[in-house]
Amino acid sequence: MVRPLGTHAEYVVVETDAVAKAPATVDAAHASTLPLNGLTAVQALDLLELTEGQTLLVTGAAGAVGGFAVQLAARRGVSVTALAREADEELVRSLGAAHFTAGAVEAGSFDAVLDAAVLGSTALEWVRDGGAYVGVRPGGEPAPVRGILTASVAVTPDGARLAELSALVDEGALTLRVAGTYPLNEAAKAHARLSEGGVRGRLVLVP
Repeated sequence: MVRPLGTHAEYVVVETDAVAKAPATVDAAHASTLPLNGLTAVQALDLLELTEGQTLLVTGAAGAVGGFAVQLAARRGVSVTALAREADEELVRSLGAAHFTAGAVEAGSFDAVLDAAVLGSTALEWVRDGGAYVGVRPGGEPAPVRGILTASVAVTPDGARLAELSALVDEGALTLRVAGTYPLNEAAKAHARLSEGGVRGRLVLVP
């Protein structure tokens, strides 16, 4: 089934079990950055099924999904290596990454890769034999090799998990980042800024 294309709107109707109370410790703009990216990260980690002490490489670790993945995986006791630009090392380490790389990765050196940067087969090479790879582009994961599980996350609404993430924000365990806000009638400017790249945090449209 093909999902219909959406657009920006002031109001939207959703199922009651798809929503949760917003974090009480942040404003609405910051809270709005949590649902899609937070659920993508946690559902990707669920697919990887990592246990405490295992190793995970997160590509695009300074991005919205990658940043949440670093924090959530570290909280589970996973040893996280963040792949990001050199200028983002301090940021990703502050999110809980135990190790950092700007590009030099040894083949087969991780139990799993969460590929938020959509590197595909390149990132797959960094997974050990029998490990796991999860991408964030539905259906875009590379074919499995060397006994590696490959999958992609197609984020689904989950009010209960969203409530858990919201609680983590209020505990100070999840960081919400807003790079800028735009009124709804300037959505084109927000898209133009996003296309320039290098945005650290979400661009939020405010009705």
